[in-house]
Amino acid sequence: MRFVQRKKGFFRANNSYYLFRIFPLFLSMILISCAFFVGCTEDTPSKEVVESSAEITTEVEKPQNEVKEVKEGVAEKQEETPEPSVTPSPTTEKLVSTEIAGVAFTEKLTEILEYELKGRFWGWRPNDLLVGRLTDNVNEFQLGALEAIRYTAIKLKETLTRFGDADAYDPHLVEAVNLLMNRADQFWFPSTESQYKEALKELQGFLKNLKQGKSRFYYRTDNLLSLIASYKDLLGNCHENLVKETEPDGSRVSHFRADNYFYYCQGVAHVMYEVLKTVRVGFVEQLQTIDAVALMDKIVENLKRASECSPWLITNSQDDDILANHRYNLAASISAALHNMSTMLRY
Repeated sequence: MRFVQRKKGFFRANNSYYLFRIFPLFLSMILISCAFFVGCTEDTPSKEVVESSAEITTEVEKPQNEVKEVKEGVAEKQEETPEPSVTPSPTTEKLVSTEIAGVAFTEKLTEILEYELKGRFWGWRPNDLLVGRLTDNVNEFQLGALEAIRYTAIKLKETLTRFGDADAYDPHLVEAVNLLMNRADQFWFPSTESQYKEALKELQGFLKNLKQGKSRFYYRTDNLLSLIASYKDLLGNCHENLVKETEPDGSRVSHFRADNYFYYCQGVAHVMYEVLKTVRVGFVEQLQTIDAVALMDKIVENLKRASECSPWLITNSQDDDILANHRYNLAASISAALHNMSTMLRY
């Protein structure tokens, strides 16, 4: 017991000695642990993190490179592939051609002539030996339409397609006008239809050159007024035939002659109405320049009313008779158109 107590005392007595010898060892171990811990926690990317970031960068750049290669391939393909030669459809050609000056005007003129020669039932009537004798109203209508077509073709040749007095006439229009001047009632050697069909071909030839830029059509105010003046002269002749009461020989206008005058003037009004509708669109800038848009609208409206007048029976009664005088009724619309044309020509 004493030994144990002495031993215990020994340890108590030497406690400070052991602490002094062990404390530096513990302190060095703590410092080494702290240094190791700090070294492990530095912000140094690991190999896996570096490899993953490199893969992400490669994947981001890869689509851009692919897009660039695709664009380069498309560009090379476009350079190597020649442009296909596509023939424009008739609809596309028509849309393009209507933008060319004078195309719509010439197309309307050829359309009217072609209808009277080919589209109308039994075709051209004034030179028929049998049928033409029974359809005198249609004959007179066609004669009036022919006269208006002639006036239009002459102005197309002389003014509308020439920039000045020194310009030459278009050869197609010269030939067309000459052919249209043939007699309307000639049966053969040569027949009227054959001559007018040749005139139609010449007008179509001019139209083709117009679309190709080989011929010209000029939207000018003086050309417009020249056409209106020509139409005014023709309408003045029609108006006189509609209102006169006696023939040059002094006899009164008969019922048979009254309907001839009526349908002849209606044929003239029909052609002028169709042509001036086109002029109203093509020459709109020139009409605005002379402040005549409203006048042109009235002229077109008057001619439309005249061309659509279609009584069941043409009567030629006195002014105070119970029956109508249809020549006077038609003359009212023609007179209004004449007045508006005269007003336009004052500018």
